[in-house]
Amino acid sequence: MAVKRKAKEKIKEEEELQVDEEPKKGRNKLVIIIAAVLIFIGIGAMVVYLLTSGPDKDNVAEGANENKNVQSIYYKLEKPFIVNLLTSGRQRHMQIDVTIKGKNQKAMAIIHKHEPVIKNDLNQLFGSQEMKVLQTKEGLLKLNEDATKTVQAFLQKEIGSPGIDQVLFTNFVMQ
Repeated sequence: MAVKRKAKEKIKEEEELQVDEEPKKGRNKLVIIIAAVLIFIGIGAMVVYLLTSGPDKDNVAEGANENKNVQSIYYKLEKPFIVNLLTSGRQRHMQIDVTIKGKNQKAMAIIHKHEPVIKNDLNQLFGSQEMKVLQTKEGLLKLNEDATKTVQAFLQKEIGSPGIDQVLFTNFVMQ
């Protein structure tokens, strides 16, 4: 009988262990479910925040204009400009290769059609420069801006808009 009693006690202990393990498994599942729900709530809150705190309306409008993916068009003036520079003393020369960047096909056609006039205007601009000024970064940037404004002014007369983005100096040499 002692054996039966020990067997019954073992069975009772195993039942108690099983009863203790079941709530632990249930608790683990509950913790996992709660953690998953909290993660989903956090992700949802983050998405709502990002959607409601987007960029200003002005920035969105600018972004929409940029997303049109209008490709730039480049028009290279055939021969480089070679001009004498104003200096005191020695004769100095400057050589510039020019490419015009824009997005307006009509403007590029006008530039091609009237290339001699544009080259003349740029040649006069380049020939009136002083070497001392062009040796500085600011002077070179100013020359680039002036060249862009010169071409834009011509296009403004011809088509009623500036028509180009920038005049690029693809090669620049002074000696």
